[in-house]
Amino acid sequence: EEEGGVLANLNDGDMAGCIPSLAACTGMRSLTLNYLNLSTNSCAALRGIFPRMANLRELVLSGNSLDDDCTRLLAQGLSDCKQIQSLDLCNNRISDNGLDVLVQSLPTSVDALYLARNDITLARHVLLLRFKELYIGGNSLCPGGTQVIASSLANPECRLEDLDLYSCNIGDEGTATLADSLRNNQRLTLMSLAENNITKEGWNAFSSILCDTSSINA
Repeated sequence: EEEGGVLANLNDGDMAGCIPSLAACTGMRSLTLNYLNLSTNSCAALRGIFPRMANLRELVLSGNSLDDDCTRLLAQGLSDCKQIQSLDLCNNRISDNGLDVLVQSLPTSVDALYLARNDITLARHVLLLRFKELYIGGNSLCPGGTQVIASSLANPECRLEDLDLYSCNIGDEGTATLADSLRNNQRLTLMSLAENNITKEGWNAFSSILCDTSSINA
């Protein structure tokens, strides 16, 4: 698991050869394969074993070389894991296309999706309603990215409770957009906006929201 450890010397092909042995662990509830150079071959191997892991609740694949093609393979394999609740793909190379795949194809049981420090820009509209926890900090969002998030937050069907937007290039204008989207939101309880070059002007946009508890008390 450790970055720079002995296992970090293995390549994608090596890991693809090791992964099938995990198929015997049918009762596994949590699987962590961090910083192991996983890519397409490894994800194809994981797709083959996931149908035998019906009890899997948590999958952590942080710090690998996962791209959009990998998200398709993972989503296909996880379709049979009806109890999985959390997927951590931080520190990879996943873009907006991969995010689309995850939003549309992951089992409905997945409540938490962690995609910090990838290549996500939110350059096009995608509904982010289905997750309770969404971490996309460390991605450089495009100028319209905050509007994509705001559209989901303003939607009555939004389930988001914890949203991490740390260091997402949001700025004052984006902050105002997010603040406005929360006027009638009754679910969100935590939002991280640190390291976004937000000035007093941006934070002031939240003043009326924070002082108005009507949506919280509804």
